[in-house]
Amino acid sequence: MKTAGGTAASNFCLSRKIEGTRGPVYIVFSDLDGTLLDHHTYSHAGAQEGIDLLRERSVPLVLVSSKTLPEMTELHGMLGLDSPFVFENGGGIAWPDKTKSGEPLRVEIQGFPIEELQAKFNALKTVIPVPVKSILDMSVEEVMERTGLPNKRAALARERQSSIPFILLEKHDIDLFELGRINIQLREQGLGITRGGRFFHLISRDSTKGSAVRKIISTYTLLHEKEDIVTMAVGDSENDIPMLKEVDRPCLVRKHDGSIIQTGLPDVCITKSIGPAGFTEAVKTLWI
Repeated sequence: MKTAGGTAASNFCLSRKIEGTRGPVYIVFSDLDGTLLDHHTYSHAGAQEGIDLLRERSVPLVLVSSKTLPEMTELHGMLGLDSPFVFENGGGIAWPDKTKSGEPLRVEIQGFPIEELQAKFNALKTVIPVPVKSILDMSVEEVMERTGLPNKRAALARERQSSIPFILLEKHDIDLFELGRINIQLREQGLGITRGGRFFHLISRDSTKGSAVRKIISTYTLLHEKEDIVTMAVGDSENDIPMLKEVDRPCLVRKHDGSIIQTGLPDVCITKSIGPAGFTEAVKTLWI
């Protein structure tokens, strides 16, 4: 496995201790599409109240998404955040860099780089009984059609570094049981798949949202070694389950059709509201 930017976390640590906190130190991790962003419009309007509440209370909001680094960098800036963020389902972590390196972010890639994943993509043919198509084999126009993204963002969605979204070309239901079976078969090659709101994703076996969240929690724990840390994660899809497993307060928001996924986890908060409004609802439970 290839790792880049090994000093990223330490540079972040030197400058990101949360000041002025009383009681527990809270950290909130959130998925984007279907959670903080509306499934259809990609608007975060319904989540704004929750985002503002976290900002008022100096609680880091760590975005955790299947989106690419350039997509995430744009959204991170638009939301005015200065915390780390996770891209490509845990394939990479971007750490805000307060040193004098000249770069605003230090990027740490986890798992196989994109070239190796592309070379291994054909392994899916041996474990999935229907044909598949990679986002890298789609035109920008097809990505736009499948996602509803505008041209620029659809182009950014194809700039992969450490994961490959793909679709099934024939109707076939991959439930959690079959997902587990497929991942057992892929494990020997250091691979895995996960499912988001619109795509399946080929990833490195141990480079999940969960592994990235665990690393970020460890960083904050070092900063606050004499304080209690309370972590929350908010998500809506199967690829969020590894993230939900790593926190004190896992929370599911309802999907755009009102449904919820099965996680197998005990004590999961389930919101009444859908998507971004559900994110705000979840955030409010931190202080109840």
